[in-house]
Amino acid sequence: MSVQLAARPRALVVASAAVSAVIVAVLAVTGGLAAIDLQVYRFGVAALFSGADLYGELAATTAGIWLPFIYPPFAALVLAPLAALPWPVAAALVTLASVAALALTCHVVARRLWPAAPAGPLAAAVPVALLCEPVRSTLGFGQVNLWLMAMVVADCLLPRTRWPRGLLVGLAVAIKITPAAFLLFFLLRKDFRAVATAAATVAATVLAGVLAAPEASARYWFGELFTASGLSGSPFVTNQGIPGALARLDLPPAAHLAVTLVLAAGVAWAAVTAMRRLDPPEALLVNATAALVLSPISWSHHWVWVVPAALVLITRRSRWVAAAPVFVLPPQSWLPSAEHRELAWAPWQHLAGNAYLLTGLAALAGAAWLGRRHAGEH
Repeated sequence: MSVQLAARPRALVVASAAVSAVIVAVLAVTGGLAAIDLQVYRFGVAALFSGADLYGELAATTAGIWLPFIYPPFAALVLAPLAALPWPVAAALVTLASVAALALTCHVVARRLWPAAPAGPLAAAVPVALLCEPVRSTLGFGQVNLWLMAMVVADCLLPRTRWPRGLLVGLAVAIKITPAAFLLFFLLRKDFRAVATAAATVAATVLAGVLAAPEASARYWFGELFTASGLSGSPFVTNQGIPGALARLDLPPAAHLAVTLVLAAGVAWAAVTAMRRLDPPEALLVNATAALVLSPISWSHHWVWVVPAALVLITRRSRWVAAAPVFVLPPQSWLPSAEHRELAWAPWQHLAGNAYLLTGLAALAGAAWLGRRHAGEH
C-alpha cells in the first residue's frame, strides 16, 4: 500500500509534465513560440560585449520588428549565457526554465495555502496554467515574467529561506525594476531587514553593472530608465494598466492627469487597506495587482500573477474564480488594434478592451472590503 501511495504522486507529476510538454509543443508548432523578446535579449548582450550601444538600435527580430533593450545593464550580464548558446538551445532552455518557474510558484503558493494538499490538484495546476493568455504570451515572447514571479513568491511566501529574505526581490528588481513594488509587502509586514537586504542587493548589482559597462550604466540610470521603459504609457490594446486605458480614451491632458491621480490614490488606499489585514498569500497578490494596474506599461503577459491568484481563489472557494475565463480567452484580443485604432473604440469596446484592468480593479475593491471586514471582526 505504501509503495502505491508513493508511486501515485510520481505518476501524477509525470502526467502533468507530459501534458505540459504537449501544450508547449502545440504552441511551438503553431508559431506561438517566436520568442521575439528573447531575440532582443540576445541582441542586447551581443551589443554590450562587442562594445556597441546597448541602448541603441539593435538588429531586427525574425518578425521584422526593431525593439530596444530596456533593462538595466546588470540584466544583460545575467542573460549573457543565453546569447552564447545556439538559438534552438537558448529558446528551449528559456521555455523549460519558465515552465519550471511556474511549477515552483504553484507549489509554494499551494503549500502555503493548503499544507496537506493532495498531489492531484497540484499536478494539474501547471498544465491548466499554461492555457492562460499571460502565460502563453510569456512563453511565446521568451519573456522573463515567470522567473521574476517565482523569485518574488519564494522570497515572500516560503516560511523559511536559506538566503537572506529580500535577496531574490532585490535580484528581480536588478533585472526588471518593476518588482520594486514588492518592497511594499515587506514594509507593511515591518520586515525592515528584508527591505534593507533588497536595497543592498540592488546597490550591489548596480555597482556590478557600472564596473562591467560604465557608459551603458550611465545612459540607463540617467536617461533610458525614464524613456525606454515606456513611462508615458502606450494605447496599444495589450497595455492593461490604468495609463494604457487612459491613453486609449485620449483625454485632454488636464483630465488625463486628474483621473490618473484619483485612480492611483484609490488603488493605493485599497491595496494598503487589504494588505494590512489579509494573510501573506492574499496580501502578496494584492500587491501584484496594484503594481499591474498602476504600471505605465502593463502588457498582458505581465499578468502571469493570475495563476497564483486562481490558486488562492480555488483554495478559498471564492466565487471570484469565475473571472478566470477572461484570462484564457481575453476579450481585448478580438477588438481592432494597432496603428492607434484603439483611439476610435466605441464605449463598449473600451469595457471589453480593458478586461484585465477592470478585473484587477474589481479584485482590489473586493480585497479592501474583505480587509476592512476582517478588521471589524477583530
